[in-house]
Amino acid sequence: MELNQIKSYISKNIYTGLIKTIFTLVFSAVLIPMIIKNIGLGRFGIISIVFLFSSFNGVVDLGLSKALILLFGNKNENIKEITAIYILNLGIFLLIVIFGIIGFIFHINLLGKKIEINSETLRIINFIAVELLAFNLFNNLLRSSLEANFKLQVVNWGFLIQSSIINICWFVLSFFQVKIIFFLFIPIASVLLTIIFHLIFLPGIFSQLEKPNKKSFKKVYRISFQFFKVGVLNSIHLPLIKYSIIIFLGESRAIGIFELSTKLAGLANGLLAYLSGPLFSIVSKYHKSESAYLWKLIKKTTKILIGLSLLAYVIFFIFKQFIILYFFKKYTNEIFFVINLILIGYLVNAVSDGIQKYSLGSGKMNINYRVKFLGMLINGTMFLIFYLTNNLDLVNITFAYSISLTFIGIFWFFLGRYKLNELS
Repeated sequence: MELNQIKSYISKNIYTGLIKTIFTLVFSAVLIPMIIKNIGLGRFGIISIVFLFSSFNGVVDLGLSKALILLFGNKNENIKEITAIYILNLGIFLLIVIFGIIGFIFHINLLGKKIEINSETLRIINFIAVELLAFNLFNNLLRSSLEANFKLQVVNWGFLIQSSIINICWFVLSFFQVKIIFFLFIPIASVLLTIIFHLIFLPGIFSQLEKPNKKSFKKVYRISFQFFKVGVLNSIHLPLIKYSIIIFLGESRAIGIFELSTKLAGLANGLLAYLSGPLFSIVSKYHKSESAYLWKLIKKTTKILIGLSLLAYVIFFIFKQFIILYFFKKYTNEIFFVINLILIGYLVNAVSDGIQKYSLGSGKMNINYRVKFLGMLINGTMFLIFYLTNNLDLVNITFAYSISLTFIGIFWFFLGRYKLNELS
C-alpha cells in the first residue's frame, strides 16, 4: 500500500465512519431517551445489564485480535500463526458458551444480591450476558480479520447494523406492555446477524490456513501477551465501574443513568474515533518505512480531534438543559452531572487516541499499559476513599472514573506525544 492508497483507505474509513456515527448518534440520542421515557430508568438499567460481561472482551480475547492484525502485515510468513489465533479464539468461544449453559442450569448468579430483580429474570440475564460475551468475542475476531485486510469500512457498517437493530427493536417494544425478557434477547439476535454480515465480506482467508505447530503457538503467545496487558486494562475499566454500581449500589435507576451517560458519551467518542480508527493497522505495517509521514499524519489528526472535541462539548452544553428536562422529569441534576463528567473524560481521552494508536502500532505497548494502569490506580484509590468515608454514590463513582480518563488523555497529549516523537 503506497501513500496514495493509505490516503484512500483513510478517506474511505472517514466516509463510512461518519455515516455510521451520524446514524448511530441520531438513533441513540433520539431513541434511547424515548425508550427510557416509555419504560423508565429502572427497566432500562435492567435490560442494559446484559452488555456488562461482553465489555470484558479484552480479557477473554487475550490480545489475539490485535496480534492477528500485526501478523497480517506479513501474511505469507505468518500463516501458521494466523491459523493458531483462529483456533485459540474458537476454543475460548466454546468454553464461554458451555460456561453460560452450566450457569443457566445450576442458577449461578454473577450479579450479586443487591440488585432488585426476580430470580427467573436474573437467571436469564446472567445467561444472555455470558453468551453475548462469547458471540461478541467471535465477532471481534472477524472485525480484526477485516481490519487486517484493510476493510475497516465493512466493520463500520457492521457496527451500524448491530446498534441499529438494538435501538430500533427496543424502541418498538417500549410502546407495548411486554415482559422484559423480550428486550433481553434483542442484543443476541443483533450480534448473530452482524456475524453473518462480516462473514459475507470476509476475504477467502480460511482456505489459505495451514496447520500450526508448537513454534507457531509460542510466537502467537509472545505477541498477543503484549497486547493482552493493554487490552485487559482497556476492557475491564468501564465494566468494573458498572459492576461496582450493581454490587455496591444495587439500584437499577443508577445503572440506567450510568448506562445512558456512557452510551451518549461513547457516541461523541465514536464520532472522533473514525479519524484515528484506521491508524493502528496502517502504523503496524508501515511504521518502519513511512514513520516520518505517519507521524505528521498523527499530529494533524490530533489537531483535528482537539477542534472536534471542543465543538462536541459546546453542542452538549448548549442543548443539555432542553434534552434532559424534555425526556426526564426526575433526577435531572444527577443525570446532568453524570453525563457531563463522563463526556469530559471521554473527549479528553479521544484527543490523544491517534498518539495511542501510533504507540500500539509501532510495538511500544508497555507505555500504553503503564499509563492505563496508573489511570485505573487513581480511579481505584478515589473509589476506596469514597467508600471508606461513606460517600459512595453514583456521582462520586462517575467523578472518579472521569478523573482517571482525563489523566490518561492529558498524559498522552502532553508527555506521550513527545516520547513517541523521539521514537519515530
